[in-house]
Amino acid sequence: MDDFLVKAKIVFDRGRNWVSYLMFLMMVFVTVTSMKEYSYFKFLGSRYWMIIVLAGSIVVILALGYIELRRSDIYQKEAEIYARINPVQKRIFDNQEKILEKLDEIEKRIA
Repeated sequence: MDDFLVKAKIVFDRGRNWVSYLMFLMMVFVTVTSMKEYSYFKFLGSRYWMIIVLAGSIVVILALGYIELRRSDIYQKEAEIYARINPVQKRIFDNQEKILEKLDEIEKRIA
């Protein structure tokens, strides 16, 4: 039963990710169509503005993602926290520490 619930959650989360992409496209569509209603944006009569706003949004999202991954430590700290919480990775880290300790002992015997 636990495996079923975990698998169901994984399937739900993956589907949620795809729905978020669709919601992003709908948000761009609603933004461009609502902008046409204001007199400031009367020049948005063409359908090409939808593509321009979509491309601009994607460029901004990619730039923010790049900044977070390369210039900020947030992603690395988040991955470390997830690794500490995950019991499988915790056992792997513990085993790794034991192996390193044994290697140190072996090196001391040889030297």
